[in-house]
Amino acid sequence: MIDFHTHALPGIDDGARDREMTKAMLEEAKRQGVKTVLLTSHYYGKRRSPASFLEKRVEAYEKLRSVAPEDMEFRLAAEVHFTGDSVVSYEDICRLRIEGTRYVLFEFSFTSAWLKNLPEKVADFIAETGYVPVIAHAERYTEFVKNPKLLFEFVSMGCLIQVNSDAFLEKGTKQMAFAMLRHGLVHCIGSDMHNVDDRPPNLAAAKAAFEEAGEKEAFERLQENMRLILADQPVPVHATPMKKILGKYF
Repeated sequence: MIDFHTHALPGIDDGARDREMTKAMLEEAKRQGVKTVLLTSHYYGKRRSPASFLEKRVEAYEKLRSVAPEDMEFRLAAEVHFTGDSVVSYEDICRLRIEGTRYVLFEFSFTSAWLKNLPEKVADFIAETGYVPVIAHAERYTEFVKNPKLLFEFVSMGCLIQVNSDAFLEKGTKQMAFAMLRHGLVHCIGSDMHNVDDRPPNLAAAKAAFEEAGEKEAFERLQENMRLILADQPVPVHATPMKKILGKYF
């Protein structure tokens, strides 16, 4: 399996605090069948320059490699905080792409309302760079939860959607997550692991939940999508709008 979203690099963000925690996280992921891990540490443009982030990421990666399973593959990337009001240029954002590709993982704001022109800014980024944003843990944003039609709008402009594996496991999110899946609004899955306790590797549990829901083929399709991304190939998209009625998603 591929884990598309992790915070396994030690000492660089709110994920693994040291190489011992990194080792424990990666060993558990391997036990569950994960063979490829994207290292998507948080990047906030107002806190650190891209050059400083990339320098620190190299140091953290060297520490990770010293404790990582020998047969596990890694891709360097970043979870880039994108608000539409960034102090970082599009060129610099592209430096934080998923290694070897023209895909970049975007995180939108949790702590403040989205700017009204956020979709326009994302569309501008795509038009000016030719890069493909992958929207991280889309199920967690209040704007998508309240108005799921926005998901289709972002996909229609050229974005892909990543959902966290625990969204398919937790009572409060699984109905939305599986509805997104049925509407072609999920393209990647990641554990978003930060540690081995409250935010652990859990792709094996998500895979079991897909199988229980009769969606085994859909899980394999997500894995194929992620293989295409890592090969810098286009991902086939067949999305339809999703509605919310009386708290349920259809």
